[in-house]
Amino acid sequence: MKEKIKKLLKSTGFNIFLIVLFTCIVLYVSLSKRGDEIIPILKNTSIIGLIGIICLMIIDKMLLGYGLMLECKQSHPKYTWWQGFVNAYVAGLFNNITPGASGGQVAQGYIFKKQGIPVSHSVGILWLDFIVYQSTMTIYVLILLILRFNYFYSNYSEFFLVVLLGFAVSSGIIVFLWLLAKSPRFYNWLTTTGINIGVKLHLIRDREKTIENLNQQLEAFSHEIVVLTLHKKMIVSLVIITVIRLTIYYSIPFFCAKALHIEVASSQLLNIIALSAFVSMINAFLPMPGSSGGTEAVFVLMFSTIFDVVDAASIMILWRSVTFYLTLIIGTVVFLYAKTRPDIEGDTSIPRTYETEVLIEEGIEK
Repeated sequence: MKEKIKKLLKSTGFNIFLIVLFTCIVLYVSLSKRGDEIIPILKNTSIIGLIGIICLMIIDKMLLGYGLMLECKQSHPKYTWWQGFVNAYVAGLFNNITPGASGGQVAQGYIFKKQGIPVSHSVGILWLDFIVYQSTMTIYVLILLILRFNYFYSNYSEFFLVVLLGFAVSSGIIVFLWLLAKSPRFYNWLTTTGINIGVKLHLIRDREKTIENLNQQLEAFSHEIVVLTLHKKMIVSLVIITVIRLTIYYSIPFFCAKALHIEVASSQLLNIIALSAFVSMINAFLPMPGSSGGTEAVFVLMFSTIFDVVDAASIMILWRSVTFYLTLIIGTVVFLYAKTRPDIEGDTSIPRTYETEVLIEEGIEK
């Protein structure tokens, strides 16, 4: 029975069903009481403003695609921006339809393979992308927390603990990996006492397999740390790209308000960016595919302190449509396009830059 439930929860079709179900529930709840006020606001959406928001979301994926191109070119010089763009939308699609955004990297690995990058290389590329994004996002949100701590603590005290917990989870992942790679004492504790505790609590079934998987991930992570030190200019470019992407995504509610002709001062932009980031932090605790249902409710609750409830619900519907559902639609089209393209024969040779990284890493280990 347990296996059947696990299989069902991992099913793409079932996750899409959940997304549709939660969407219908959210729309029903949002429109059942205030629909006569919300619908006229949505009907009054500026077409130019809507096109502008859509363009911002496409730019976000173009920037991600450009970053993937920079990472791939270290070992595959012929990798193009368009290939990175396709990979970016596929990642967005599968992050949205799998619980905890767990399917994005798997789908990216599949697309990388079709684009001629073998799994042995794509794993490193995805690790590098994760390290840079997670580290940059953690620092970005930390700065927002510091800049707006007093304001948001006094106005959002009921949410702020959850926001801090979400931030702790997000930052804890990258801190955990760095400790694992850099601290032999922490690694020894984790592979002995830590895993034994997990076995006793029935959180870990196969001790040896867990250690083997841990070592494989640690090896990939350690190699990408070497890459970080060797390609500083590229890392700076990736950090700048990530900062721009985060700023675009977190500012979308501001532009949604503008498109809906809802009055919002430019001085509120930083507050809106911070609120959007905090909504994302809370999403870390939502296990549903695409965080459907919970994201919409949290968004309205938090943004109704800047806007009234009707305006916050209207902004939420437009924001969610553009950032989530549009990504699903475009991502599906892009994935079907990528899936039908002929496979590119992968280059199994290791370019000099990659070989140098391996040699340097081996030298460090020795």
